[in-house]
Amino acid sequence: MLREFFLRKNTVVFAWFGLVVFVGHQVFRAVLKYRINSWYGRFYNTLQQAAGEFSSGASEDVDDEWRSLQRERVWDHLADFAGIVAPAVFIHPIAGYIRNRWVLSWRLNLIRAYLSVWDTSITPIEGASQRIHEDTQRFASGVQGCVSTILDALLTLVIFCPLLASLDPVLMAVAVLTAVGGVGVSALVGKNLVGLEVDLQKAEAEVRRHLVLLEVDPCRIVDTAEASVLDAFKSRIAVLGNKCRKLYANFAGLQLWLSTYDQAAVLLPYFLVAPRLFAARAEDVLTLGDLTRVTNCFSKVFDSLSVVSENWLQVC
Repeated sequence: MLREFFLRKNTVVFAWFGLVVFVGHQVFRAVLKYRINSWYGRFYNTLQQAAGEFSSGASEDVDDEWRSLQRERVWDHLADFAGIVAPAVFIHPIAGYIRNRWVLSWRLNLIRAYLSVWDTSITPIEGASQRIHEDTQRFASGVQGCVSTILDALLTLVIFCPLLASLDPVLMAVAVLTAVGGVGVSALVGKNLVGLEVDLQKAEAEVRRHLVLLEVDPCRIVDTAEASVLDAFKSRIAVLGNKCRKLYANFAGLQLWLSTYDQAAVLLPYFLVAPRLFAARAEDVLTLGDLTRVTNCFSKVFDSLSVVSENWLQVC
């Protein structure tokens, strides 16, 4: 799977070039998250400072020069934000195009590798042609998606965990423990999904097999003149329906847990940190910018560690 692409003479250069672009793009995304997080802190601190200056004196004493200065500061911050995200406007589509070409090249090389060893003198395995067509596509896109998710999670942890620890170590510990705990609960709630999915696939394969037999040799399915085709399939359809209902019920339970888990994670950092805007001790007071950075960091760390929970349906 790897050798046919990364060590093949006519694709080795593009294979490694695409890998560098792929990893580099993930690094760029992580750095972009960090710079936007820093911008949040500066922007909201400016707003808080302006609001404090406005409320500390009578509003009628605020002159046009002060208002103009505040507007200028806000516009400066917005210009900084535009400068931060502007490269992404070009880098994301270019990197996405190269990544898609990279995955396509990988898939086509796998097809060539399989076809080069196809022996026409041997009776082929049933569905071999379909497996070459579909499995190579699933493998290439699956590896790309999996590696992309893992890299994004790891780079997010590398960048945001130290930042979150510097702002509030307790919150970092809570973010990690909550995310890891969420993965464990998701595994517990969804532990039966894989088995149910396999059972459903078996039931569907059984129905498909008998439908094929009905088409090519009806007597093997409808063995008496009095029996109908529907009667011959009645029990198999019932089994298929029961297995579908069990799978859907388990899916619903997992989705209920994930929905509750996701919404709780949104509120948790505010519940832990927002009161510190009005802390009794001056050294414990957080600015609005610090609060925004903390909650943003929490969400990034939490999302990176809870990726398995959020994608449990696809994993299964």
